[in-house]
Amino acid sequence: MELEFINCDLCKLDNNTTLLCTRDYRYGHFEMFNIVKCNNCRLIYMNPRPTSESILTLYDKYYTPKDDLQLLPKLENKRLMMNLKKLWHKLNGQYIDEIISKAKGKVLDVGCGNGYLLLPLKDKGCEVYGVEINYKSVNVCNELGLKVFCGTLEDANFPDEFFDIVILSQVLEHLSSPKVSLRKTFRILKPSGKVFIYCPNANSYLSRLFSKYWHGWHLPFHFYAFTKDTIEKLAVETGFKINRISTITPDNFFIVSLKDYFFGEKNSNIRPIDRGKFFDSLFFRTVISPVFRLMDLLTQNGDCLKVELEK
Repeated sequence: MELEFINCDLCKLDNNTTLLCTRDYRYGHFEMFNIVKCNNCRLIYMNPRPTSESILTLYDKYYTPKDDLQLLPKLENKRLMMNLKKLWHKLNGQYIDEIISKAKGKVLDVGCGNGYLLLPLKDKGCEVYGVEINYKSVNVCNELGLKVFCGTLEDANFPDEFFDIVILSQVLEHLSSPKVSLRKTFRILKPSGKVFIYCPNANSYLSRLFSKYWHGWHLPFHFYAFTKDTIEKLAVETGFKINRISTITPDNFFIVSLKDYFFGEKNSNIRPIDRGKFFDSLFFRTVISPVFRLMDLLTQNGDCLKVELEK
């Protein structure tokens, strides 16, 4: 794998301290990587990291489209089903309903995957667009009739002041330069347009609990790990007004870290993320979710940063 050394994306200085050396315990990629923290602005990032060509090869190998799990039984009463799903999402810390309720007009989902967010937004009446670098996922979106560009946000060439909403859900940490991408986002947003960012919180209680097994490292696919402070600095540097920065702990964040801890060190043909099916069960998720709602309330430092910016 070809690697490159980089300066801090936020302050551009080459002045950092190594936090830890670890690897991917989710998919079973065994190469070790350094996680560093900038001594100036405190941004956490991987250095050195795979080049653009190398990381695309890894995405092609390790990331494959798959259907979302249906964790609730199908019911004839659609309104009842919808209300049950919203209640379930609220219990287990998922934020999809929050995005859908706030989205309007022209919406862009950066790193849209299989279109799991674009489809309900389209059903709501939004004019939806997507950007995704994994061509396998783009093919799935195209089959669903969604308008998705295969490539990066920088290559998509959307017009200035085109979108009302831009979504970056579990994406910012993957980008080669979050600063460049947010500046691009600022340009394509209409005045008063909003950006919704969701990404792992490197200062969360789960990151301290799981240490090198924390799901948020996910090397070499995650180039960055953000905190409330560094996400705020990034927003200010790129011209945005900060409407909100809060946190929540989705149950699947804990489950992935748990699988990394129990199965990440084992040599097996089965990826760690695909083991421990009990952890994925409705029963287990129902039991653990109230614990995280309480911990989020007590600590105000959950595992996922929820950020709302405005142009």
